[in-house]
Amino acid sequence: MKPWIVLGSSILITAAAAVLLPLIQALDSGTAAVRQTQTAISPQQRVQLTDDNLVDTLKELPLTTPIASVSWEHSVLTLDVKLLKEETTPLEIYQNMAELVAFSFYGTTNVRQLLLRVVTQDAWSGERHLLLASDIRRNEWTNETLDQLRSREGAELPAELKSRFRITVTPMWQKRFDSVYTN
Repeated sequence: MKPWIVLGSSILITAAAAVLLPLIQALDSGTAAVRQTQTAISPQQRVQLTDDNLVDTLKELPLTTPIASVSWEHSVLTLDVKLLKEETTPLEIYQNMAELVAFSFYGTTNVRQLLLRVVTQDAWSGERHLLLASDIRRNEWTNETLDQLRSREGAELPAELKSRFRITVTPMWQKRFDSVYTN
């Protein structure tokens, strides 16, 4: 092959790489933003969640509602949060959701999906009732949605956030919170 063809090909490949690499990085901006938030939110070491450290790790979270049950299976963390106080507000529940999301996706390395349920327990019968359920996935989570959840000023969540969380509420939620949250 002639030397000028090799030189021309090298220059063309280099120029193409210089143009394409920033475009590829722009496509990955969501992941870069998540990495920046991970550093800002949890400067401590991220943990790899296992059956051995699950309880100890979760008990350190600053939650105002206790965790009633937990399950860890195939990178899916399932949590039931139990409302104990009658005066618990939707805003308090959203703050706890934000803490659990930040822990799951920024504080750990291996949680792919967070299944979160908010339950209440009947004082007379001891029977548990589901109020709210959500299915939150790491690959669909963004910093903006965490900020939206943390900075709630009203009880109603934006439709985009409800959709991203895959939130389902029961009639008991609507009754308890005087229909401030409707689908």
